[in-house]
Amino acid sequence: MFDSVGWYSDSNPSSPGDPPAGAIAQYDKLLAAQPDLYEIWTYRGYALERAGQLREAVANFDQALKVQPEYVLAWHGKGMTLAKLGNYEIALDCLNRVVKLDSHNEQGWSNRGNVLLHLHRFEAALTSFNRVLELTPSDYKAWYNRGKVLTHLGYLYAALASLDKAVEIKPDCFYAWSYRGVVLTKLTQYEEAIASFDASLQVKPNNPDAWYNKARCYALRGETEAAVKLLYQSIKLNPTLYLALAKVDPHFSHLFTQDQMRSRFPPRQLSQLSSE
Repeated sequence: MFDSVGWYSDSNPSSPGDPPAGAIAQYDKLLAAQPDLYEIWTYRGYALERAGQLREAVANFDQALKVQPEYVLAWHGKGMTLAKLGNYEIALDCLNRVVKLDSHNEQGWSNRGNVLLHLHRFEAALTSFNRVLELTPSDYKAWYNRGKVLTHLGYLYAALASLDKAVEIKPDCFYAWSYRGVVLTKLTQYEEAIASFDASLQVKPNNPDAWYNKARCYALRGETEAAVKLLYQSIKLNPTLYLALAKVDPHFSHLFTQDQMRSRFPPRQLSQLSSE
C-alpha cells in the first residue's frame, strides 16, 4: 500500500559505474569546445539527475532540446526528472512527447503510466501499462503497476491476476508480494493475504509495509495479541510513518486500550496512538 518503485531511467546513456562528477567533468570539456552538442547536454542532464541535482538536470535537458527539439532521450530525461520533482503535469507533457516520437519506447510508456498513477488518472495509466506489456510481456514492474491501477479502479480479481503474474516472473519482488496481500485483504481472503505478506518478508524482513498490513489482517480476524506484535514491528522499523498511519486506521482503533498495547509500546508512542 505504501510501496515505492523507482522511475525507469535505463535510457541513461552514462555507464552506471561512472561517478556522476567524473562524467560531468568530461562533458564540460566537450561542451567548452562545441556548445551545441545536444547529445552531450542530454548525457550531462542524466549525470546530474543521478547526482540528485534535479533542477540543474532539467536545465541541461532544456539546453539539448533548444538544439534538437525532437530528441527523445532529452524529453524522456526531462519528464523523468520533473516527475521526481513532483511536477507531474509538466512531466506528463514531456512523456507524451516521448511516446509520440517513439511509440515503441517501453520506458517512456512506463514512466508515463507512473505519472498518470500519481495524478489518479487510472484509465489512462492502465492504457500505458498495457502498452508496456504489449512491447515486453515479461516486464514484472508493469504487471505490478497494472495491478495497482486495477485495484484503484475496483477490479480486484483482475488486479490479483496481474500481481500473480508479477511474482511469477520475479518471485523475489517483495513489494509485489506485499501489494498482493493488500488486494487479498480487500477480498477478505485473510489466510492467503498473510501468506503473501510472509512471502514479502521472506525476501525483505525489514519491510514495514508487510508487517503493518499483516497486522491489519490479524486485527480484522480479531486476533489482538498477534496484531499488536506485528504493528509494533512495523512502527519499530519506521516510527514516523506507521505511527501516523496506525493512529487514523480504523482497523487498529480498538487495540489502543488493550493490555497488550500497554505492555509492548512505550508510553510516549502509546499516547501518540490514542490521542485525538
